[in-house]
Amino acid sequence: MDESQSKEILNKQKDLKGKICKKPFNAFEVHIDGSVSVCCPSWLPKRVGNLNDNTVEEVFNSKGAQEIRESMLDGSFKFCNHKICPVIQSLNPDVLMDKGSEEERYKKTKGLQPKMYNLCYDESCNLSCPSCRANKILYTEGPVYERKKKIQQKIIDFVFSKENKENCRMNITGSGDPFGSKLFRELLFSVDGREFPNVTIDLQTNGVMFTPRYWDKIKKIHNNLGSVYLSLDAAKEETYNITRRGGDWKRVIENIKFLSTKRREKKFKWFRLDFVVQNVNFKEMPDFVELGKQLGVDQVYFSLVIDWGTWPKEEYERQCVWKKSHHNFEDFLNMLKRPEFDDWPYVDLGNLSEYVNRAKSL
Repeated sequence: MDESQSKEILNKQKDLKGKICKKPFNAFEVHIDGSVSVCCPSWLPKRVGNLNDNTVEEVFNSKGAQEIRESMLDGSFKFCNHKICPVIQSLNPDVLMDKGSEEERYKKTKGLQPKMYNLCYDESCNLSCPSCRANKILYTEGPVYERKKKIQQKIIDFVFSKENKENCRMNITGSGDPFGSKLFRELLFSVDGREFPNVTIDLQTNGVMFTPRYWDKIKKIHNNLGSVYLSLDAAKEETYNITRRGGDWKRVIENIKFLSTKRREKKFKWFRLDFVVQNVNFKEMPDFVELGKQLGVDQVYFSLVIDWGTWPKEEYERQCVWKKSHHNFEDFLNMLKRPEFDDWPYVDLGNLSEYVNRAKSL
């Protein structure tokens, strides 16, 4: 979301004096060109280096990374997009902490090692959701695939090495699907997590390929599994067929039921369903809350649709129901008055929090 779009959002700048966000001290997010962020780039756009040119440790302790950490310590948060960041908007206490209790722990700005890896360098996916991409993207061979493979190998060599005893998390993936990507499948199927109990692996997926068969294929990392985040963006099949183009509603629901069983068996620690709010689906938000309860997940999470540059401008404007100029804006606010959204922490409203406050004040 660029500066002009940020001006249209109701969310406000927050006074963060006395707070520290731990993300830039821990997070290492690798993008399709090998560049690295210490947070989601939509929330904090500044890049800190590139894995094609430097090692993991060099990038994580670069001058740019140190500058971002200093902006946490001085309370300015000057590199952050306050209006979009769900951590800032919800003042999430798990990430945004009181400075008094955490300042000593997060005083160092260099000489650090990542604790949270987000692997976003491969866009390969079995779906082509309109809010994310215009066409299906799959890399299975060729120069681009080989470049991505080299980036992946650098991370594997660093994280999955006998010398690495640091507790850390690895999220796969914020750019495509962990099972739709040949690269990520190779990583998940080949790593023997039993040798690395210090590494927790989170899976961010559309869920269509996360079948019992694939569950069995990742058996060597079962004990490493932390959270599963499954993007659905709908509560009804006809809407799902629009928002999750190329998906299979019946299969994904069956997969969610299967994964919920594994969650109840404590095979992994957290199960969340995600919903990107847009004009085509906002009326299903209350139904989505109920669907999550029926399917037995730990949490449902909502976030505002933002411009990834895939839609034509006119279509993006049609989907931005959060804009005051949108013809369905009042209906959107009225929807947020519903009691289903009061069920925290089961319902995480992320960067919709200000809209809920506005709705309930009317």
